[in-house]
Amino acid sequence: MDNLSKYLEDISFISWVFEPTAELDLFWKQFGTEHSEEAKNIRMARKIILQFRTVSKSLSEEEKILLFSRVLKQIEEKQKSKKHTRIFIGLLKYAAIAILFFSIGALLFYRSTEVNPAFYAFNSEEGIPDNQAQLIRSNGENVILGDQRSVISYQKTGELVINKDTLKPVKANSKNGQALNQLIIPYGKTSEIRLPDGTKVFLNAGSRLAYPDYFTGDSREVMLLGEAYFEVKYDAKHPFVVLVNDLRIKDLGTRFNVSAYPADGRVETVLTEGKVSIRQNNSGLFTKDTELIPGQLASFDRQTSEITVKSVNVEDYILWTQGMMKFETVDLNRIVKKLERFYNIRFQFDDPMLGSLKISGKLELIEDRVEVLERIARTASVKIVNNGDGSYAILK
Repeated sequence: MDNLSKYLEDISFISWVFEPTAELDLFWKQFGTEHSEEAKNIRMARKIILQFRTVSKSLSEEEKILLFSRVLKQIEEKQKSKKHTRIFIGLLKYAAIAILFFSIGALLFYRSTEVNPAFYAFNSEEGIPDNQAQLIRSNGENVILGDQRSVISYQKTGELVINKDTLKPVKANSKNGQALNQLIIPYGKTSEIRLPDGTKVFLNAGSRLAYPDYFTGDSREVMLLGEAYFEVKYDAKHPFVVLVNDLRIKDLGTRFNVSAYPADGRVETVLTEGKVSIRQNNSGLFTKDTELIPGQLASFDRQTSEITVKSVNVEDYILWTQGMMKFETVDLNRIVKKLERFYNIRFQFDDPMLGSLKISGKLELIEDRVEVLERIARTASVKIVNNGDGSYAILK
């Protein structure tokens, strides 16, 4: 991304992201207004910087700089593979940028043995595209997934089957380490994938999943933006770990749902079978993990960084894998968000207070969309009007 590095080298910009003052806030808001062409670079720089939190001093200065440089190299490699301009040049620049971070207290979070640089690169990328579902393989090959619901499966031979079409295995490139595949599902589509270890994942609309061609090391790590339901293949020696922007969700062989859309204020994990443990990414070494038993929901509040646990009807949270939705006394605002993702449409409330209406019911989302919206309107006692441009108005 052109000119991105100048923000990562600017101590004023870094200070504004971590500890904004009225003066800094005014300056950078005016800068953004006067330089609208820089909005994309500013947004990307903020995303990269926010991957680093002040919580742990277990790494030496040399380790911090080395790890930070690895993170930026991961990002640079992704940009180069997409034929973008190089972001950073040389390890000395990496070190200089890292020193700026650490000089104001922006230390890397978590234990050094558990930091995956690819995770930061994954989270620094742009959002989900609006059009086609796609699988970006670890060698850079882009496979377009044309069906409304794609089915992907890795065979024991290493071959990849996509909707009955077979693709050859990707040759490993030892120079770049273990590259990741990315399954990208836009609004209006879903996908089911069987990972190389046999774990089955259902990926909801507007989601992105990153995973390797084969799992190595002590754990099996995948990265998620959006929502997915996991049926994990049991392996006591190699726990399965789902990394989202705020949490690390770990289990051995269970079934659970994770909803971690970037636009949502909460990350929700619902356990249907087995056991999972949840750890905040910015937690200290001695912070106790949150453990769930079947039938429990863990809700992480992104503003307060608090995790609350309660018992729920798990069916309400996983029926989307079957094209259905069930809800009990839920805000209309939350319902229409799910409908937006499933149908790739947009809603506008004529009166914002209508979003707080609580409704209950069950929807067959695979039915005709008009009938589904009419049912929602009847249940909430509102009118839903088609604006004709993919958007709908909700009126009293």
